[in-house]
Amino acid sequence: FHLVLLDNGRTATLADEVGRQALRCIRCSACLNVCPVYERAGGHAYGSPYPGPIGAILSPQLRGLQSEVDASLPFASTLCGACYEVCPVAIDIPEVLVHLREQAVESGGHHAERAVMKAATWLLDHPAALGAAERVAAKTRALHPRRLPVGPAKAWTDTRDLPELPAEPFRDWWKKKTSDRETS
Repeated sequence: FHLVLLDNGRTATLADEVGRQALRCIRCSACLNVCPVYERAGGHAYGSPYPGPIGAILSPQLRGLQSEVDASLPFASTLCGACYEVCPVAIDIPEVLVHLREQAVESGGHHAERAVMKAATWLLDHPAALGAAERVAAKTRALHPRRLPVGPAKAWTDTRDLPELPAEPFRDWWKKKTSDRETS
């Protein structure tokens, strides 16, 4: 007679003083119903068997942060705290998300995200360059695919389309709109 007990990562989750609160979840979906991210994307859009914000903290703890999907789940949140406010068992999901983000960064992942954030920081710090990039994007909008065939964002666009680029940048539209008012 052989008896095999599987805890599917629950022992390791229980050992984590911050993350263990996720094990109190009663699967009521209150967090899923108020989360602005999952309201738009859907609960199972991020590859977790547990939907919504609770899945963003429970799946990475049960499966580990080794896979790209599990390491990215803690970052799929605005940290607005709405999930914590409605949780009937008071799981502080934002606290656990930040804790897991720290672990994911320490494990050495997210190099592409760091590079993108550096580029975005530079672009947003240089308004002239941002305006030029917006105008180029608007003029070449017919060339932009709604789904990406390759690259790190391909998996994201497999389940949703990219938004269509506007015909003209907001800054140009605003400048035109305010100059029309002044001439009226």
